[in-house]
Amino acid sequence: MNKLFTSAKSYIVNNKGLFIVSSLYFLFIYLSSFNKSYGLFIDEFYYLACANHPAFGYVDHPPLAPFILMMLKFFIGSSIYAIRLLPAITAGATIFLSGKLAAKMGGGKFAQILSAVAAAGIPTLAAFSSLYTMNVFEPLLAIIFIMLIIDMVKNNNPQKWISIGIIMGIGMMNKHTFALVIISVLAALVLTGRWKIFMNKWFFWGAAIAALIFIPNIIWQIANNFPSLEFYRNISTGKNIYTPPIPFIIGQLVSMSPFVFPVWMAGLLYLLFNKRYREFNYISVFFLISFISILMSGTSRPDRLLYIYPIMIPGGALFFENLFNKYKLKYLKPVLMLFVLAGLVISMPIILPYFSYTTVAAYVSKLGINTEIEKGKKPPLPQILADRIGWEEKVQLVIKAYNTLSPEEKSRTIIACNNYGDAGAVELYSEGFNLPQVVCAHNTYYLWSKNRLNGNIILQLTKVDYIDGFKKRFDSVKVTEGEYTNKFVSGHENNLRVLICYGPKMPLSAMLEKSKVYH
Repeated sequence: MNKLFTSAKSYIVNNKGLFIVSSLYFLFIYLSSFNKSYGLFIDEFYYLACANHPAFGYVDHPPLAPFILMMLKFFIGSSIYAIRLLPAITAGATIFLSGKLAAKMGGGKFAQILSAVAAAGIPTLAAFSSLYTMNVFEPLLAIIFIMLIIDMVKNNNPQKWISIGIIMGIGMMNKHTFALVIISVLAALVLTGRWKIFMNKWFFWGAAIAALIFIPNIIWQIANNFPSLEFYRNISTGKNIYTPPIPFIIGQLVSMSPFVFPVWMAGLLYLLFNKRYREFNYISVFFLISFISILMSGTSRPDRLLYIYPIMIPGGALFFENLFNKYKLKYLKPVLMLFVLAGLVISMPIILPYFSYTTVAAYVSKLGINTEIEKGKKPPLPQILADRIGWEEKVQLVIKAYNTLSPEEKSRTIIACNNYGDAGAVELYSEGFNLPQVVCAHNTYYLWSKNRLNGNIILQLTKVDYIDGFKKRFDSVKVTEGEYTNKFVSGHENNLRVLICYGPKMPLSAMLEKSKVYH
């Protein structure tokens, strides 16, 4: 025990700078959740709902993130402060390991700290680390994956494929698109002449372990007619906005910070062409394969490449450390540190919920930022902030409308919502009000809702624009008092009313099927 304590103490002392940077970053991310003007993000309600329905898969993601959230809920609860704790810790761990990756490549203290600070300077990492979603875990898993690859290649130790296989499997159980990380790394190894590392039994054992970890999700997909394939097809054609190559590249520079760009670009070129670091050239090739693949997909989501930057940055940190040491430019070290953080400071009002709605909206307008990253969603605030507003008010409308019903009517009532955010919010914030289960045709809620159609009165939370459509599907529709409006939220979450619909003109199962939305 004493030996373990001594080793731990020595590790902390030797990495004191990285621990300080990552701890400060953790606090920077986590404390943003204490602004009571903002609540949970739309996707977090859905993840909480998924955590309440353990399964080996869901329409739009694998089971790992909901499983972890289920465990978190059991031990520390489901408050915003509880579920935001792990993402903030994960963010701190990601930038810590970015620094350790620099050390693994031969970087000294400055390269390590610069790497961590530059990774912390990526606005998109900060933004997605302030939420509980599967996205926050991908950069951490990717950097662990590449560190294991480095150990294997550097030490010619094919037995590392066992550990690598475990990470590959976990990565796939967290996010299906982790397949791109895996394929890009393996292709980079082949393209840089390291194909022999695959010619051994350990590679096949590693692949088998990865498949074994991931196979429960495959079985779930088969049992449910591969809903994730339909989901990915729909979002590529109907949800995300097609982005041509030049706007995509500009979007990457902006979302990952133009102030961090010199570091990761230096890393890309340095590892690719410098003879001293040729042993790490496959990391640059990995970057290029990933970048080109996402660019060719035409996605409007800049975060799809987030995982690659904390891995590419350490190469640039090596470059600047060697440059400053060679020409005795020590005074530039703190200057560069502050420079890479400038982008984070500038973007802070639009990525983290520290400021009021009006302040953020004015800032967005002044900078001329386009907040539309998904079709039809262009709120005054960036969507990552706008979709944290007003949930409890909407649920109160539902509760109020439900309480106007007689006991006999309540026994025949089904609560319905248009999307998983509204549905998850109603389920979360109506606990203790004895409301029936929520029906929704959006993503995995569609599958759950098939067994919830026990009634013939629909209490529907929906947009005012859709009222006429409900009048065509029911014999009578009562529009209840109260309307949720907020000029700062996304359009699909604004101008909401609660309808009480009587006498469905078609079976509810057919109505659910017709309303099914996978996106």
